[in-house]
Amino acid sequence: MITNKNMKKVNIRLVFASLLFVSLFLTACKDWDEHYDAETAVEGSATATIWENITANSNLSQFAALVQKAGYADLLKSTQTLTVWAPLNDTFDYEALMAESNETLRKEFVQNHIARNNYPASGRVANSISMLNLKHLLFEGNGSYTMDGIAVAQPNVASLNGVLHTINGKLQFRSNILESLNNKEFPIDSISDFIHSYDVLRLDESKSTPGPVVDGHLTYLDSVFEDYNILCPYYAYINREDSNYSMVVPSNEAWTKAMNYIKKCYNYVDFSYFDKPSSKTTNPTQERVTLSPNPEYWRDSVSHDKLLTGLFYNNNIYDNKKLMKWAEGEQAPIDSLTTTWYDIIYNKDAEEMLKHTTPVKKSNGTMFVTGDSLHLHPWLIWNPIINVEAEYGNNLATVENGTERTERVTAGTQNPLVPGTVSRQGYIVVSPNTNMSNVELNFYLRGARSTTYVLYGVFVPANITNRFIPQEDIKPNQVQVQIGMNRANGSLPANPTTITRTEKYYDDEGNEKTRTVNLFTNDPTKVDTVCFGEITFPICYYGMTGSPFLRVLSRVPVGNAEFDRTVRIDRFFLLPKELDDYLKEHPDYKVNFF
Repeated sequence: MITNKNMKKVNIRLVFASLLFVSLFLTACKDWDEHYDAETAVEGSATATIWENITANSNLSQFAALVQKAGYADLLKSTQTLTVWAPLNDTFDYEALMAESNETLRKEFVQNHIARNNYPASGRVANSISMLNLKHLLFEGNGSYTMDGIAVAQPNVASLNGVLHTINGKLQFRSNILESLNNKEFPIDSISDFIHSYDVLRLDESKSTPGPVVDGHLTYLDSVFEDYNILCPYYAYINREDSNYSMVVPSNEAWTKAMNYIKKCYNYVDFSYFDKPSSKTTNPTQERVTLSPNPEYWRDSVSHDKLLTGLFYNNNIYDNKKLMKWAEGEQAPIDSLTTTWYDIIYNKDAEEMLKHTTPVKKSNGTMFVTGDSLHLHPWLIWNPIINVEAEYGNNLATVENGTERTERVTAGTQNPLVPGTVSRQGYIVVSPNTNMSNVELNFYLRGARSTTYVLYGVFVPANITNRFIPQEDIKPNQVQVQIGMNRANGSLPANPTTITRTEKYYDDEGNEKTRTVNLFTNDPTKVDTVCFGEITFPICYYGMTGSPFLRVLSRVPVGNAEFDRTVRIDRFFLLPKELDDYLKEHPDYKVNFF
């Protein structure tokens, strides 16, 4: 006996079936008859759901069992409009799929064969279909049809809630870069575990059914959640199918080597610093940096960030486009690679890094999996050059016994008789207050890491923009350089450290000897780069409000006319010790000195 309530359900079903049939008939009437016999293929299916049509077909029993295991039978019974490409029995490895976890089965198989909306096989078709797992597969043909290259066996099994096509094989699941961060193919679980530790489930409001507002908050009658990774917006959208990225993926061994190096450079502690360093101030203001939640947290977080920063590249910009050729095995010359954080890795360094990787194509780009090392010079991203432009006001802390001003130099104003280049076309000039004064300059050294550097300063001669000053009137400076830095426990010593340099010389008898110097002079015939010596910072200041300071002291004896008391400085830079050594061994190596 059919009750009124059940009769309503039947009537609603018949209305849905009629509307769907009319829609399909009107849009594909001519080709419909060409593709299959409507009497045998459609009759008995248009009033059934996709799930009912699947279970009624004995050749789809394996697919039905997998759908049921994955928990998707209810979706195929629902009123949502869907298209299903169902592989026939024995055209895929059924037993292997049944052994997979429900999560893998759901994402890599079931969702890979279902799409929302109607996609009938009618006339000429060339559609890129977004499947439930958001993969884009090509449904194409004209008379006969394929889905992602797999032949359609029986098209257009019209159903109450969509269309069912049977196909001669399983649709290939193509992982994107994020999905491929696992240990199935390569030993990369170190980076995989780290990145996937930021996986979360996020409410997809566009697919969820809104409900009433309760206590000022919108509720949902039907909540749809999606997998989401918190790191992707920060580094690269390697989770999106419509993106095109390359990712250098370190092996476990390469990851460990890189992290061990980086963590040494980011040794954070609570520390004190001078707000305005000056030797003339009896009690300089002292500030305190207290890291929260703790220094080790900072060290770990920043170290991971620095490692990840150098791994992601947008294939659609600049010379990064050549990464797609490398992915195909063509080692095209690269001018430079630009990370998603706009760090630049220049030609030979970029090519050297890529040569030691295995490219693996993915649905949204390429993974370049490394061997036992990243083959990435640490100074390129992890431990870069620290550059201090002397003329920049935020770099200069204090000036004593003198007055400063900024001078500009352009290609048209520089004296052609003075070789060398002034960085960023500016330098600072500090003139003494009296003819007997020795000036003092204090600069902030922001961003210094806990590593060893070689300190350089660039001095500018007085005739840089005036060719009419006689060369014999151009005198060098003589300066002493000090560094105000923290001890390993973060405390401040009473006095800054005087920088010294060991140099070779020959005595009167021609014997080679060494000596330690702490007074430095420049060559006044050119824009001269002077090496002051090595300095090791026991703690890291990167990202901190406080910093160590650099003090430059003019040291001209009373009555001495050999040296110029006016100091002209373009900039200072701290070269990581390994870069300084590398440049001595590879004089042709090109590095960005800003």
